[in-house]
Amino acid sequence: MRYTERVNDEYIYYGTSYHFKFTDEKYHRYATLIVKPQHIELLSNNTDISDAELKKVIVEEWFGLENDMTREANNKKRRKQCVNLKTS
Repeated sequence: MRYTERVNDEYIYYGTSYHFKFTDEKYHRYATLIVKPQHIELLSNNTDISDAELKKVIVEEWFGLENDMTREANNKKRRKQCVNLKTS
């Protein structure tokens, strides 16, 4: 079971046998952020995998779909800017 709670003005994410937060709360307001392991601060890891591996799993399971959509939107915007530069 996965869920998120706001505790002391921070979002804490709870997964099975671990919990984490972003290294900086400002990332919650970023519309174009591709979440990477370096954006994750593990608060507990009671799994059988290393912290580095767990961060990779968290990024894929919690943010994978959103990352893909954000990446596509970012690329689309970039392609449009490149076309505009070439036609100027």
